[in-house]
Parts: sequence; C-alpha cells; structure tokens
Amino acid sequence: ALFWGLAEPRVPASVASILLALDPLTAIGTALSDWTVVGWTWLGLAVLALTAVFGRFFCGWICPLGTLQHVVSWIAGPERRKRYKINRYRRWFSIKYIVLVALLTWAALGTNHIGWLDPIPLLHRAFASGIRPLWHGGLSPGGWVSFGLLAAILLLSAWMPRFFCRGVCPLGALMGVFARLAPFRIHRDETGSCTSCTLCVFACQGADEPLDKHRVSECHVCLNCLGSCAEESLHYGVARTAGPAPMPALDVGRRRFLLTVAGSAAFAPVLRAAGSGGEGSAEDAIRPPGALAEDSFLSRCITCGACSASCPTGVIRSDIGKTGVEGLFTPILDMRRGWCEPSCIRCGEVCPTEAITTVNPDAKQAIGGPAEVTIGTAFVNRGRCLPWGMETPCIVCEEMCPTSPKAVWLETVEITRRDGKAITLQRPSVQPELCTGCGLCENRCPVGQQAAIRVSSIGETRDPRNQMLQRRATS
Repeated sequence: ALFWGLAEPRVPASVASILLALDPLTAIGTALSDWTVVGWTWLGLAVLALTAVFGRFFCGWICPLGTLQHVVSWIAGPERRKRYKINRYRRWFSIKYIVLVALLTWAALGTNHIGWLDPIPLLHRAFASGIRPLWHGGLSPGGWVSFGLLAAILLLSAWMPRFFCRGVCPLGALMGVFARLAPFRIHRDETGSCTSCTLCVFACQGADEPLDKHRVSECHVCLNCLGSCAEESLHYGVARTAGPAPMPALDVGRRRFLLTVAGSAAFAPVLRAAGSGGEGSAEDAIRPPGALAEDSFLSRCITCGACSASCPTGVIRSDIGKTGVEGLFTPILDMRRGWCEPSCIRCGEVCPTEAITTVNPDAKQAIGGPAEVTIGTAFVNRGRCLPWGMETPCIVCEEMCPTSPKAVWLETVEITRRDGKAITLQRPSVQPELCTGCGLCENRCPVGQQAAIRVSSIGETRDPRNQMLQRRATS
C-alpha cells in the first residue's frame, strides 16, 4: 500500500522518492560513479551519520524490505524450538561485506550497480516492474526477474528470519561498519541479573547474539531482546566501554578485502563489454525523456524503478537483454505497453539521482516545428503496414500522431489490386524532424505482435552520436 500510494501522480515528487533519498548506499554509490551528490540523496549521508551515533536503526525501524521479511518470518518462520540455533551468528554472514566492497568498487570505476542488491531500490523495482504491471497489461521479462528475486528473499525469510539482511544486504553491511562507532548500543548490566534464559536470542532479528558477545555491527536496534528479557538485564543507551566494537575476523581481513577490490576491478570491464557495444544507445532501447547521455545515465541510474512506478501509461519497464549486463534493470520504453504522454514529465520529477532530468513539458511537444526534446524517431515498416504491404485501408498512426503539424503524413495513391479492382489508399510516411518518438502511433497500430510503425532511439536529442545521418569521415 505504501508503494502504491507513492506512485500516485498527486503525490509530490519529493515524497514519492523519499525512501530512496534516505538510502546512504544510493548517495555513496552515485557520488563514486558520477563524482557528485545529486538531488535529495544527501539525506542518505545524514542517515549514515545518525547510524554512527544510534546504530542500525534504519534497518530495524525504517527499511520496508526488512519489515516484509519480519512479517514473513512471524507468519511462516521456523518453530520456536529451532529458533535458538537459527538465530546464532554464522561466518558466512560476512558475505554482505564482500558484496558491498564489490558494488562500491564498480561504482568507483563508473559502473553503478548499487541498485541490484540495495534493498530500497530492489523493493521499489519489484513493485514497479513485478507487481504494479499486473494491473497494467502484464509483466515484462524484467518484471518477472524482479518479482522472482523479491519472492526468493521472502521465502528464505521463512527459513531464517531476515535472511537477506543477515547475509547479503550491502546497505546493512555499510551501516554495520558505521554502527561499530555508535555510543548508543544494547548492553547488559553488571549486576548479574541475567539468568541466561536465552529469550533474547529467540527474539533477535539480526543474529547479533545479545546473550554472549554482542555484535553491534549486526544489531538492527529492533529492541526485541529488551522486550523479551524478564529480568530487565538488557538496556539500550550509552555503553560504558569506549571505542568501536570488534567485528568478526572474516570481515576485516585485509587480504580478503584487497582480493575483493582487485577481483571487482578486473571484472568491471567485462560488465562494460557486455553492454550495448559502446556506440551510444541500442537502437530499440528507448530511454525516458530527459535521460542523460548513455554513459552518464548508466553511472547515475540505480535501477530503482521509481520512473516506471510513476508512469501514467505504463510504458516504462525494466530492461533485460537490450542494453546488456551494464544496463540490466535500467528503464526503457515499451511502446506496445504504453506511450510517452507529450505533456508528462513525471519520470524526471521522481528520479532520485537525476539520471532522468526534469524537462519543460513544452519542450517535448512539436507544436509549429521540431521539439526541443525527443526520445527517438518512428519508422514505417512497409512490409507490415496495411496500406503499403496488404493493400488495406488504415490511417490509425496518422490519426494518433499528437504533433502539429503531424509527423506522420499520408500520401493518397490509386492502385489496381490483383483482382483488377481499382482502390484508393492513404499510405503513411514519417517526417523525422517533427517526430518526438512518443510512440502513440506504435501503441495504437492494429497490426499484431510487432507493429508496422515502430519507434527507434535514433534521433534522440540526449545523444549527438545517435542521429539519423552520421558524418562521413574526411581525409
């Protein structure tokens, strides 16, 4: 219900992306990949500063994915007699630190994949691509993957409470590093009132073992252990011991850290090589209006799906395949599912990292001449077009074209059919300089499967390399 409400057009853009703005990993990842702190992402840095004082309060009280896992484990979690063993710390929980180092290394090299496993973008994307489209024409391949990833996380939470938080979450790892410095933490009193009843371990959500050696870096500050302690031996406040709390040896191994950085750096070119070829945008990968040039767009986009969730026509979806590995889950437009409304700029308003900038609505509309902002150009496939290839009357694309004068124009011709009957047809053509690439013609084309008129990214104003006519090399 929360994400459904945030996607409503009436909700201010700053409110719609508030959870993403509060995400410290989004702020740091974008700053590393693009060397700037954009929009409201500075709020995430403020959250990180508070974490260094109060611990991982964000994980225990704000993170919606953590809440969902908590609910699942409460409803379908392991039975009580098994919870003690499951809630103990395991060495493989340090995998999340390796994930964090890998993602930050890639970001520093300009390949921003923070959103793949950052819980806030992950949940946003799962809602935008894997849940909301069920009411708007069905799921795309990217939607199925996003939905499947969320479903897997929730199913694993039925086996181990907050499985993702404990072993995989890079945001939790980042906050765990800063939480070690927190003066406010859970600690036992020194009166000897603790009876080692283990109720705190049964109630623990983070496997931070409040009974024995409390692991501050793993504590979600949910305070369940305090509520379960019958002797009131546990307290949350400023601990008497000074200095940062220790972390497991596996987390701070210098050799493992350096190997992770080196391996991630070596793998970064592979991710780029598996992209769209380095020649700008893929032909059929149409980005939302206001998107930055491809390299800058990929360095800022956190694949959160906020643009997709807010799109009133449902044209924006998460990509799988068209833009390679580097563009995995990034937003592209599918004109068979919707179209880009000429007066709408909602996607740019809600983008938390300004990978999609806010443009003037008038700049998108070709009224009396070419538009200032275009996302592509429509092309007529004469072999599939009814008037051109099937000798069947149809003028839907011209009727739907919203520009003035219309980018799709009709040529009236008289032909003699195979049966000898003379008919008059109106054949569509496109005037490229007037086309904005809105896709309304493609969306409404009556030809099944692949439309007879399709929008290509060629001609988009964001990338001077991706134009209709390329300059010839001169000697």
